[in-house]
Formats: sequence, C-alpha cells, structure tokens
Amino acid sequence: PPAAARRPQLRRRALPNPHQVRYISLGPHGMGAHFGVQLARLTGEPNQTHTLVRLLQHAFATWPYAIVEYKPTYGDVFRDYLDGYTHWSYTDLDLVAGDLTAFVSRAELVELDILTFTFGDAVTHGRLYLRGQFAMHRLSAATSRLWLACEFLSASGGSGGGAGGGGGSGGLLHELRIKHARATRAQQRGEAFRPHFNSAEGCYSRVVATSPTLRVKYANRMIADFTSAPQVYVLLSGGGRRAAVRMCAGSEGDGTAGGLVGSPMRPTASSSAPASQRAACDPFAPPPPPPRASLLGNQRPVGALIPLVTHTNCSEWVEPRYRVCADVSGAWASELGADGAANGWNFFYLAGRWYRQRFTASHPAGLIEGALFHFQVWKRAYKRQGPQLAPIPPPGESAAFVLTKEGYRPLALRPAGGSSTGAGTGAYEYDEALASIDARLKAIERDGDHQPG
Repeated sequence: PPAAARRPQLRRRALPNPHQVRYISLGPHGMGAHFGVQLARLTGEPNQTHTLVRLLQHAFATWPYAIVEYKPTYGDVFRDYLDGYTHWSYTDLDLVAGDLTAFVSRAELVELDILTFTFGDAVTHGRLYLRGQFAMHRLSAATSRLWLACEFLSASGGSGGGAGGGGGSGGLLHELRIKHARATRAQQRGEAFRPHFNSAEGCYSRVVATSPTLRVKYANRMIADFTSAPQVYVLLSGGGRRAAVRMCAGSEGDGTAGGLVGSPMRPTASSSAPASQRAACDPFAPPPPPPRASLLGNQRPVGALIPLVTHTNCSEWVEPRYRVCADVSGAWASELGADGAANGWNFFYLAGRWYRQRFTASHPAGLIEGALFHFQVWKRAYKRQGPQLAPIPPPGESAAFVLTKEGYRPLALRPAGGSSTGAGTGAYEYDEALASIDARLKAIERDGDHQPG
C-alpha cells in the first residue's frame, strides 16, 4: 500500500494553551534520519550519512531514551528550525513547568552564554553541572559545536579534542556500532538488553566548565520531588492567572527546610487552624505581579561575586574525569541570608573563574515557587501504585493540581469573591472539593493508605 496508508493514525486531542507550542512532524523514523544527516555533516563525515541514519533510526526505534545522549547537539542539529530565536534549551519529559518568563531576566538573556536551573544541590552537595531539565544556550558561535569535544559525539577515530577525548579510537559511529552489535547478539540469544547512555551531565558539562570564554550561571530555581514539601501545587494559566509551581515554605517533612529556591523559612500553620490563619501558605495566593515587559526575573543579587574553590569529589554517577564540584565545606554554605533564606546561593563560571553570589527571591507569602518541578522519585512510586490520573482540563478552565508521592489530583477553584484577599485580584480560595481532597491526602500520609479515591 502507499506509504501514507501504512502510517499509524494518531489520535488527536486538544491541548491546553497550545499557542506557545509549535509541533513539527518529521514523519516515521524521521528523527533518526534528521539526526543522521545533520550529525554526518557536523562531524565532517558526509560519506557516513547512510550508516549514521540507519544506526540512529534503529537506536531511536529500539530505545527511544537514546535521544538523551544527543541533547548537547540540539542547537546545531535543529539549527534550521531556530531562525528568529535567540536561545534554545534541551529539557525532559518528567517535569512540570511554571511561568518561565517570571524566572528569567533580560540581563541573563543578554549577558550569559548558558543559564541552567538547579534545585539547591549545588549548595548542599557541591554539584556543578548542566541540568537535563533546563540549560538555556544563547544561539551564538560561542556555544555552537561545543559538544564535538565529547568523544562519543565526535568524528569517528577522533579524540574529541577536549574534556571528552579518549585516545582517538572511538567516536559517534563507533559508539553506535557497539550498541547495535550488542543489541543484535542479545536478540539472537533471547536476552533483554539496554545499552549504557552517556549523559549530558557528564562530558558536556565538563567541556562547558573548561571553556575559558564562556559565561555560565547555575541558578537555584527548580523544585525536585525528593527534596520538596509533601505536597506541590500546580496552577494552570488561564482566566487571568499565570501558571505556577509552588509549595509551602518550611512545611513539615520539607527536605529543603523551605530554602531550595531561596524562600525565607516561615512556620507553617497547623492544618486544623482556621482558613484565615492558613492564608500565610495559601497555594492559590496571587503571585507578585511580574513586570513581564522588563523581564526582571524573581531573584535579586545580594553582595558581590565571591571566588569559589572547586574539586572533583561529588556526583558519583558521573565519571571522575568529568566531575566539577563546588567546595561547600565552609560555614557560608549553611548560613542563612539576611532575609532568612537557606541555600540562597547561585554559582557562576565567568571567563575561566568560579564564583558564588547570594540572592534573594520574591515569592507569594509563605510559599516557595519554582520555574520547574522535576519528578525523580515520585514517578517510580506512580508506576508501582497505579494511581488514578485525571485528564488535563481544556483551555480557559480554572484548574490546578496537587502533586504528592501518592499521585496527583485535580483541584477545583473558584474566584475568591468577597474574600479578605480582595475580589477581582485573581486570588483563589479553597472550595469544598479542595478541602475534601486535602483531608484525604493528609489521611494517606498519616495512615499509609494507598487505595485510590
């Protein structure tokens, strides 16, 4: 039959607020073909185009996760799609984004080559690497083709010429051929096989951190489930609201002590307290109005840049030769800022030197708000427990979700007409459905009841 008839018919459904998202179909096996053609050109091996296309198509069809190996190449591989843009970033699927425009400043767009978001472990564990969730690159000659210094992405038989060099016997094609051969042998033996994948947190981060002309910022703006409060709230944009990802500051069981994204530590009122007292940690409190046109961001620097000492004893999952770690053994790492914030430090790599700098962040009272929320531990629990997951509501509806290790549940919202926060301000308050769900979640945490409902 004709090729069009053989293609699977995909089910289409409306997506919420799709105006800022552009979908581009490359067709069946088109991603492998596109990467193969572009990587053959970029590595200077056009004579290997057919082989690279075939091997990448096999890799992406067999292990779709394999595409994470090529994150650093996206700005060059997809360069033809980036006309009219100033920056690009790779990202992950296991996250929820808040309002990114409230977390990036115009100064960062203009002055930095790369901006990556951390969730505070740069301070607690000294980890300095580009995060797979967000690493925004300026579209410029300074950031183009940095990844060629990594052997597993370089031309065949080349050393990579940088931090990823390994003796000249490897290269992109060699790496793919090994994976393909091992997969073929495993299939013949009837064995399961999952190849090793190189992470952007390894070689590429080291390449960036040893490029003396780059200006890089490691900004503390992300929330991750393994250090977050027990409940994280996601507000969808619409109806005059902006999107938000937030949790209560200093709440019981909060592994961050309310400070991973620079929020002042505040005591959390008892859940049995009246709603008026719980307003200090109201997940639906209106955020400080961001001056979007100015793009000021939600963080302000405090004090001067302070030189930072680095070492290579952290991030055990990264090969030792690629590790870059901040020396956080000093008292400064555990001191609270003048605003009472814990872990309120950002890190910089500027012209070959490392620095740290205090910051203060603007959040709604009693809340920590992040640019992104990363599922790392909870998603595994979701697979084991099989929670009932609700569909995302259509555009324009008032909607929010509460995320916990038990799963996520939709929250019904209604305008807080006549409330103390003021009608018409975009504020929202708990309704009966929310109160019921909130009580259910507390019972789950108390009793360990995993039954859906």
